[in-house]
Amino acid sequence: MSERKTEPADREAGRPVPDFPMRFRWQTGVWFELFEKQVALIERDIARARAEAMVIVFQSSPLSGRGGGHYATNVEIANHTARGLMEKWGHRFWVLNPARYQMESKEGTGLMHLHAAELSRETGERVDIDALFSESPPRGGDYMRMWTRILVEDGENNAGRRWDAMYFLGPGDVHDFFGEGGSRTWTAGVEEHFARKLTMDREFYEAFAPPFYDADGKRLSGRAESAEWGRRRDAFFRYYTIRAGVNFSFGSHDEWNIWRLLNERRRASHREGLADQIAGYFEGGQVDPASATSATSPGYEILDGREESGVAASPDDR
Repeated sequence: MSERKTEPADREAGRPVPDFPMRFRWQTGVWFELFEKQVALIERDIARARAEAMVIVFQSSPLSGRGGGHYATNVEIANHTARGLMEKWGHRFWVLNPARYQMESKEGTGLMHLHAAELSRETGERVDIDALFSESPPRGGDYMRMWTRILVEDGENNAGRRWDAMYFLGPGDVHDFFGEGGSRTWTAGVEEHFARKLTMDREFYEAFAPPFYDADGKRLSGRAESAEWGRRRDAFFRYYTIRAGVNFSFGSHDEWNIWRLLNERRRASHREGLADQIAGYFEGGQVDPASATSATSPGYEILDGREESGVAASPDDR
């Protein structure tokens, strides 16, 4: 089997769903084909849940390390929140947790490897995910093309009729995660988690402990190394005490706007109007009516021909 070339793909801008007014920019080529397979897999998962008469909920969660967070920690928080929802809401609910399908998680990466193997068999050319990721990792627009299709398309009038509710993860959910060990304050919870992971998790250790390198690839030493260690630790603490949640997530901002537009479409197209809307929840409570009809600032969405605001700063881009 020959090796499929992994040069950086071209990028294309457009509407993931032609009749839905949100535009993103995504990679073409192999990544596009892999994401199409991921869309098909997610659609099958949703179809199984609907066949069992489940109430279908989409959980919007920040996953990237942008702004001081850590992608693996965000995956843990997303998983913790999804489990908590299932425990509180019960067996009649099915929660789609994006962390399961994105490459920030081991599960999401594993699914992409499975898709690559399937694509290799179909084309006769071996797709090397690791090489592809190294050359041109998925960006926010790649993921938002996928999630826009998943949220909007329904085989009818593209009003998101696969969905009953959306849950937007907030700081209360984050603090609940860090309080699992019985910590009485946010400070103690975050610092105890950081110290524990630093000693027990190699991947976490490598993200926050020396060696560190500057923009030119030169290793930092002495005071510069100490300053970088302090900066990373402080950024982690500030992020998870005051910033964690959908308010600071590019992808979640886009998902909020998708939810708002879907409900606008439902109010206009269904005889029941308001009663036909997708329910919205923020850290456990229902979103108030005024907020539910308000747009938020865009994340990766392209407005007026401009580039998306959330250009990838790292592979863990959401």
